[in-house]
Amino acid sequence: MADMEFKRRLNQVDELYNDLYELRQRGDEAGKEEIVLAEMRLDNAWRELYAFMGLPLSPDAGIADGSE
Repeated sequence: MADMEFKRRLNQVDELYNDLYELRQRGDEAGKEEIVLAEMRLDNAWRELYAFMGLPLSPDAGIADGSE
């Protein structure tokens, strides 16, 4: 079941990435607001995928600040 959920979320990220790519290829024809909204949807999908997998959003999350 978790495998199917992972695939669903990954497919969603892929679809949103493709949508954003197409918008950027259209250039000025695509409104800037439309592109920003597509970027936000893609970002949210990535965040949901990372949360589902239990991964931190930041590459340095969980690392001490080095002031030992």
